[in-house]
Amino acid sequence: MPPMRALLLGGVGLALQVVALLPPVDGAVDSNAAIHYLQHGIIFAGGICMGIALRDLLMMSRPR
Repeated sequence: MPPMRALLLGGVGLALQVVALLPPVDGAVDSNAAIHYLQHGIIFAGGICMGIALRDLLMMSRPR
């Protein structure tokens, strides 16, 4: 993956993490169990995106 695409994927992952922890979403979690599980899914998806981006950036920085 090109470096800019990896950085973009990492940014998307970070944005997902931030959105999942914003006060309106965090407040809605208390009233609805489905939103609680959706929040866990969003955090998981953000972690996967960040992991893939970091792996690709690390692979690009190593000499061949």
